[in-house]
Amino acid sequence: MFSSLARLVLPLVFLVGLTAAAQPQEPLRARELKRRRVALSVATADKPVALHVAPDYLTALEFDSPVARDAVVLGDGGSRFALFEVTTRAIFLKPAMGLGPGRSVELIVPFADGAAPSRVVFSLVTHPAEVDVQVMVSRLPRTADAIQAELDDVRAACAANAAELEVLRARSAASGPVGMIFAGLLDRGGLQSGRVEPGIGQKGEGGLEFREGWTHRTSSWATLALRVHNTGAEPWTPVEARLTVAANGERINVLAVRMKEPRIEPGGTALVVVETGAPTWPEGAALRLELRDGGGTRRLLIPRFAF
Repeated sequence: MFSSLARLVLPLVFLVGLTAAAQPQEPLRARELKRRRVALSVATADKPVALHVAPDYLTALEFDSPVARDAVVLGDGGSRFALFEVTTRAIFLKPAMGLGPGRSVELIVPFADGAAPSRVVFSLVTHPAEVDVQVMVSRLPRTADAIQAELDDVRAACAANAAELEVLRARSAASGPVGMIFAGLLDRGGLQSGRVEPGIGQKGEGGLEFREGWTHRTSSWATLALRVHNTGAEPWTPVEARLTVAANGERINVLAVRMKEPRIEPGGTALVVVETGAPTWPEGAALRLELRDGGGTRRLLIPRFAF
């Protein structure tokens, strides 16, 4: 009897199986990718924020405040996560497996700046239909007092910048072309410029080379600018300039020797400017210049140039 029943049932089961196999299967639905914004406040600091995570999906959390990286805690120690990376402004995570229905993993993220709220707590859960792939976390809204304090700081900074700008304008007026005219340093006699070419003998002692130069002359002042290269092994700083008329050795009063840099380093090049008072020598006369350092051991000599 059993064999007769089997002969009737087995073909029926086979037919049912063929029918089921012939029916099209419903494909697995992909999760919807979500972008979220989370605004934190002191009132909700300890209330967990639910985040939807899923295997094979990367979730990125971006923070507008620095994160205390070493203090971040993932509830299961990261054993269920294929990726868990923390930077000062972001956290990246990807589960290796589903967390299971009704199960969650706690993620605690403290902030590094000491402001309130001091931390945020996330509850990581698996949702069958969606996953949070980008979460932007901001600590807002701020209190009115905090906003007012920040505004006061901005106003103070603007006032300081305005005062500094006025100082710069005044300095520009005093030292620029307008200031030079008001001070009588540039009159209707105009400004005459010339060029000083390197020549034979214009190489200093101790590895100093004169590369190029130019002159400026008015009725009330004159300058000689030289580009000097230091090929020696020690830094060099000119502190004294001896300027004379080459024909008779008459000494010319030098007011200053200046450089922008404190010294010319070995292998370096710098601009040296020699300033005098009102020119007492005839225009185009041959002059002689000697630049010395403080010890007088290294000097640069230009024996003859037209000025």
